Amino acid sequence: MKKFHVLLILLLASVISHSQNNFLLYSFKGNVSVVENNAETKAKVGKPLASSATVKVGPSSAVTLICNESAMFTISKPGSYKLSMFGDSCKVSSSSMTANYVKYVWAQMTKPSGSGGSNRKAYMNTVGAVSRGVNNIWVDPRLDTVNYSGGEFPLSWKSYADAKEFDFMLFKSDNIVEPFYTNTVSKLKISIPVFTARMKPGESYFWIAAVKGEENEERKVLNYVSKETFNAILEGIKKQGAAFEAPAEQAYRIAFMLEDAHYLAEAYEYYNKAATLDPTNALYRNTLMSFKKDYEIK
Repeated sequence: MKKFHVLLILLLASVISHSQNNFLLYSFKGNVSVVENNAETKAKVGKPLASSATVKVGPSSAVTLICNESAMFTISKPGSYKLSMFGDSCKVSSSSMTANYVKYVWAQMTKPSGSGGSNRKAYMNTVGAVSRGVNNIWVDPRLDTVNYSGGEFPLSWKSYADAKEFDFMLFKSDNIVEPFYTNTVSKLKISIPVFTARMKPGESYFWIAAVKGEENEERKVLNYVSKETFNAILEGIKKQGAAFEAPAEQAYRIAFMLEDAHYLAEAYEYYNKAATLDPTNALYRNTLMSFKKDYEIK
């Protein structure tokens, strides 16, 4: 009987432990502090918190927290709040792009080491195309489809050959043989603004990179999106945030979602913005560096 009681106590302790929620301080403004083990400290973005912690929110202040890796909620009313009272706020209603982003931020801010922001793709819905043939050129699947409305951004590739020159070709259709634009370059990339004057907003195009004098049948998609269409998409992304996000956190989330939606030039702009707004945030700084490396941006 004594052994049974010990097992029961251990089982109850395990259930209680697993039923407790864990939190992460995502964003805040104004006078926000955290009380843990009777010690009060100033709020800090990325700080993990147990359900036993208390968050103090001052007048005209707000704090947004992530719970259990996937739920996000905001406290904007002044007062002291024990996190154990927010169990209902830890429920996730659906698996959306926002939920993917929340899981990503949780993983990045809680991992002990490693290059922050380097595994973004694992939390995105982006799926690249399967290679259809074998040639001397390889294009990252993340560039299989690019949505572009403006800004500086290169289309890049890798070469398995020791080549000095490469042909870049742009087509108006996937089944048209002759390109309407051709450019020979010495680098393994070409900046999109070099040829945008030849394109029309709202149209889709197809591009190929090949070793000069060789053929490559793998065409990639470049959608030239109008400013009006992009602005509508951007507004929709902005509205998906929590009730409160500091400018740096909002810029970083927008960048992540734009990259997931294949708006790479625009994502680069917002990753830059996040790192500039909060230069002390290692995740924002490292993600910008990782993004530039992924897409051959110097």
